[in-house]
Amino acid sequence: MEAAQISIAQAQKTRVSLSYLFYTFLKIGCVSFGGYMALVALMQKLLVDKDEVVDNEIILEGITVASLLPGPLAVNVVAYIGYHLKGKTGALVSMLGVLLPACTLMLLLSWVYFTYSYKVEWALIMQYVAATVSAIILSAGLQLFKKEISKDHKKIVLCVFTIVVISVSNSYMVTIALIFIGAIAGFFMGHHKHAGISVRNIFKSGYKFKINTGSVLMGMLLVNEALFLTNAYKNLNNILLKIGMVFSGISLSLFGGGYVMIPIMQSLFVKDLHWLTVQEFIDAIAFSQATPGPILVSSTFIGYKLAGIAGAILATVAMFAPSAILMIIVAKLFKKNKNHALVKNVVAGIKAVVIGLIISSALRILFQQYLTPAIVIIAILALILSFKYKINPVYLIIASISLGVLTKYI
Repeated sequence: MEAAQISIAQAQKTRVSLSYLFYTFLKIGCVSFGGYMALVALMQKLLVDKDEVVDNEIILEGITVASLLPGPLAVNVVAYIGYHLKGKTGALVSMLGVLLPACTLMLLLSWVYFTYSYKVEWALIMQYVAATVSAIILSAGLQLFKKEISKDHKKIVLCVFTIVVISVSNSYMVTIALIFIGAIAGFFMGHHKHAGISVRNIFKSGYKFKINTGSVLMGMLLVNEALFLTNAYKNLNNILLKIGMVFSGISLSLFGGGYVMIPIMQSLFVKDLHWLTVQEFIDAIAFSQATPGPILVSSTFIGYKLAGIAGAILATVAMFAPSAILMIIVAKLFKKNKNHALVKNVVAGIKAVVIGLIISSALRILFQQYLTPAIVIIAILALILSFKYKINPVYLIIASISLGVLTKYI
């Protein structure tokens, strides 16, 4: 059975080219409104259901590993998928594709903003996007539920428990606690025998330290992180060096996604470094919300203000690259040990929690909106078209934006 799974995985990888990864993630990056779960849902629809180049298991593994590491969750999951399919180059190309649309639009908005003090009104144009995004995420969550855990009553209970807890408290610490609960539950209710397997044995054949490009980069990042945490960046006079150190430091300090870091970033950029005014910081977050992609593309806006296009590029790379490098290193360790029975059981429990997180994320996005009859109808239609008829989510999001344009101008 395992040999058959390996041969299928190899066949999937041979059908994937770097150009496929770039253009697929470019499409996803153009319409990935609604946070990292929306991006995950798009990947599930395109890479699993439509093109069949990865399995649901790989998507869930990416979410599991990314949830336990610092950095932007969405981009780290993309890096994991790219690395799984085409190694380090695949990770780089996939990240470039998914970030290019949001960063390009943010760069344009930054130029207009700081040149003409112009603010873009997005509310009416984007009013139906959240409903469509929530439906797409819910569709992906329900499909994963059906395929992965619908026949296991214990996993169903764990999934429902996750949805209930998240509906009461949505803090990052609660999410991490749920993941650990899932790991413990998976250990005890797992179907794979793990007698005689210890943590020592699992990692005995695992990752061996070697002096190579990855280890050198990791060493440099750790040194940079130490300098960032000790406020050494305050002694730098060169603005580009300071941008690189600060944003790299944030990248490896960022647990829980962009929303968790907003108050910390505000304190750092507004009160400590005085790089932005309060209004500029609010506008940076607003612009990042109005663009596809992660909220941390606000780094492009901040870098542009400080040092123009060079500052924007440097801030963006420094925000996303360090955590992605860490993700790839951990992914190598995880993939070497993923077939151990103990690891399989633990990951199986975490999967049930992750599916609950996906479903609860969809419900939260929907119910955070002011639910007019039009929004409810659009959400229901999008769910039917996505779940039952497998309509490409890219078309659904473009349709919702088009409807918003018609509402605004007609």
